Amino acid sequence: MGTNAKTDHAAYAVAPAGPKAYAPIAGDDALLQHFAAICAHTEEPADTAEENLKFVAGIVQGGIDPDGLPAIDVPDNPVEGYGLFSAAVGAALAAESQVSDTAAGPYHQQLQVLTAEYLAGLSPEELAEIAAAAGFDHPELVGIAGQAPHPLAVWLDPSTPVGSEAKKKIQALAHARHAALCAGETVNGKTLTEWNIPATAAALPLGFEGWPATEADLAAVQADFDTFAAVVAKQCQSVTPDKIATLLHWENQIATAQNPALAGDFSAATAAARHQVDQLLGSVTAAQLSTAVATAKLGGKIDEDQLQTLGVHQVLQLLRASTPVAERDEISGVVAERSAMLANSKACAGEVSAVLAGPLDQGTAGALVLQVRAIAEVHAAATTWDTVEPAPVHQAVLQAGQSKVLAWADEQKVADLRKFVVGSGVATAAEASVATKATLGKLLQGHLSASASDVTTIKGTLKATPTQPKPVAASPVMGKPRSRFGLQHAQLVAALQHAQAAHTAVPKPLDPAAVAAWDFGTGQPANLGGTHPKTLHTGPDGTTWIAKRESKPHAGAITQAEAAASRLAARAGLPAVPVYATKVGGNPVSVQPLLPGAKPMSGTPATWSQADVDEVVRLHVTSWALGNHDAHHGNVLRTPAGGLVPIDQGQAFKNFGRDKLALGYRPSTTAVYHEIYDAHLAGKLGKGVQVNPAVAHSVIRRLESVPDAEWRATLHTTAYAGASQDVTWVAPMRTRAAKTHGIAESAVTSSQIAESFLDYAVERKKNLRRDFVKFFTEEVKISSAAALQHLGKT
Repeated sequence: MGTNAKTDHAAYAVAPAGPKAYAPIAGDDALLQHFAAICAHTEEPADTAEENLKFVAGIVQGGIDPDGLPAIDVPDNPVEGYGLFSAAVGAALAAESQVSDTAAGPYHQQLQVLTAEYLAGLSPEELAEIAAAAGFDHPELVGIAGQAPHPLAVWLDPSTPVGSEAKKKIQALAHARHAALCAGETVNGKTLTEWNIPATAAALPLGFEGWPATEADLAAVQADFDTFAAVVAKQCQSVTPDKIATLLHWENQIATAQNPALAGDFSAATAAARHQVDQLLGSVTAAQLSTAVATAKLGGKIDEDQLQTLGVHQVLQLLRASTPVAERDEISGVVAERSAMLANSKACAGEVSAVLAGPLDQGTAGALVLQVRAIAEVHAAATTWDTVEPAPVHQAVLQAGQSKVLAWADEQKVADLRKFVVGSGVATAAEASVATKATLGKLLQGHLSASASDVTTIKGTLKATPTQPKPVAASPVMGKPRSRFGLQHAQLVAALQHAQAAHTAVPKPLDPAAVAAWDFGTGQPANLGGTHPKTLHTGPDGTTWIAKRESKPHAGAITQAEAAASRLAARAGLPAVPVYATKVGGNPVSVQPLLPGAKPMSGTPATWSQADVDEVVRLHVTSWALGNHDAHHGNVLRTPAGGLVPIDQGQAFKNFGRDKLALGYRPSTTAVYHEIYDAHLAGKLGKGVQVNPAVAHSVIRRLESVPDAEWRATLHTTAYAGASQDVTWVAPMRTRAAKTHGIAESAVTSSQIAESFLDYAVERKKNLRRDFVKFFTEEVKISSAAALQHLGKT
């Protein structure tokens, strides 16, 4: 590092460790050669992305300019040098969002060529030093076989996501080897003492309390642990639940023992006990874990939600104080996802129960199909969880709902039933036209049971007519619904993979006060488009963040609005990137973490999948609730795994009081949802893809469930800051306030304007269902959207 040595850059493909691999296709070679030439300084960059790529190459080359003096001051200190390099790669990843679909793969490959070259130039000792500074535990315990690339080079590669499976496995290997050493085993022929590994102490997880212990106390606890470990090892599969509970008790006693003077010894003892329990309980059963689970429930260390959503091994990890934080966080994510599924299934079951006693018509039958299908999808998913306690899947309501729909279908004329199954998304018009009434009933039954295999098998028996039948008018039933990660409505479970690709890419929200206290430094300019000046910063967590100033100074009112909008978008169930209001250099800014590898949603509605269209419809509901009409291509990102993540809520509430929920209302740009509706009306959506108003229900219901007081509280700062700064929505809110109080507009106070804004925001939230039924039926010409109103009734 810092050698100013020139380096040639070959354009070769490297497989990223992240979730998406870019397979070379025709035309890639020319682009790879072009990017390599930019890195070799034989071609000039044509845009910001290529400038960023050239800057990264300059760092890899030691900070030199082949035609002049050093252009980049690369620190000789490995940790500081890596910090500069990582920030530069972060900027290149951010700029990658501006690259075309065709160039994105080669661009990312060339970036990975540079990161591999940079990291390959570091010695194992430098890699270990950098990794330790970046939070890697026991870096000396990986790469000992001398393989290339060095595992730490893979873990430190900033061009792949922090949470990639490859990076997780490398840290897990180091943990496993450390635990083996603590248990008295050797690694590469060396003992724990010979490795001379620095002592580390992890904070205890919630629910576990430390206890002061002397060396003699620890020895006594270890003796008890060894006794029961020997019993469990001897009895194997016949070991009783009480023995396992006692073993875990003594393991936790070791893990929670506290003595700062002997931290190293205590940490080693914890790792050794963990290693031994891992080996002893690798195939433990739910029955064998029952006593430990009952004890943990009494102690508040585990709850029903966890037991109903987790398998035995996951529950075992929650019972142990020694389980690493990263593993606990991953398990918590599983609980959150599955609990949301069960909660939505419960809500659907309530809605189904409410209509079982009454008669059905086309509208209520369509709504019932959606709800029953949603319950069935969760039921099917839950069968794969193998949970410690049975998940509440509402089997009785599911069967009653299926029977109700099938009995109603049996009473319909075959022509009406054909229209119904087409409108429900069960079959195409061509398939329905050649199906008998009995076959239509079987198709509907398979759909209600969420059995794609049954439906496919039945369709295989149908023979399509030689001519395409006349399109069937839509019935009051929406098309097949899709799902999202978090599953805000269980009817959307079928699109879980698409949603996971978005939600897993979005960082978890942090305490806004903690973020406001961070020092982001001055950062570097980011040419990412938009009206607001932007800079890139490396956050305290080592990731790249973007800071955005107000285009016109409003004392932070706009940044507060964007931060509030991001919180409410997440409340609606969208995969919203968390935004925080803070200051950089004394100026109000909004800051948010960047999504590595994400790029603007590209293509046209004709190329978008059903899951894409469903997600955009849900985005429309949230955008209208927040008065944001700026959801164009650049503000909806495609993650490397294929999910969609909306960003940039900077124009939220801007046109409050003047805007309209109408196809013709496009104040500054054409939003992606308007593109979809235009394509729908022109018949230019992809084959088999449709606008499905039913998917709006999950977002509408979530927003309807937000208490008005919570909605007002979240927007309080936005309202009062905006009113004091005379932002664009102040004029219509002043008019509303004047009418409310029966006074002249000139007499309206700032406080009254703010309260009028809050009243209007709550009113819009409460009228979402009514407004979107009208929009879909009148503007988008989908008469079946009337069923949205039925979905809102319980």
